[in-house]
Amino acid sequence: MKLTRLKTSEHGTFGKIQLPSGKILSTLELPWKDNQRQISCIPAAIYQCDIVNSPKFGRVYQVKNVPNRFHILIHAGNWTKNTLGCILVGMSNNDSQLFGSRKALNLLMNELNGQSFKLEIIEIYE
Repeated sequence: MKLTRLKTSEHGTFGKIQLPSGKILSTLELPWKDNQRQISCIPAAIYQCDIVNSPKFGRVYQVKNVPNRFHILIHAGNWTKNTLGCILVGMSNNDSQLFGSRKALNLLMNELNGQSFKLEIIEIYE
């Protein structure tokens, strides 16, 4: 799967992720701050993603082998205050938040059905 980062500002880093079915979800991450833990998005690269049971978020995907980072998840949330470096998914977004985050996470989880996948993160800022 591919996550394309499209815009970044003090409100966060916004992008789109395409599911295998072709469905497009919006994404929100923290702004880039040199990959610092809990205040930055992760570097653009290709990562392995596997299903985990998070004590806080339940059954979600974890982005593995992120340099100098750990416990990076793909989970529901609407604003950057809902993440400490994870990738949030939504059905749509405006310039400061996501909408329909739980619905988007359910779509992602149902479509992937626990199967591991590679996530390619690229940046094409407008």
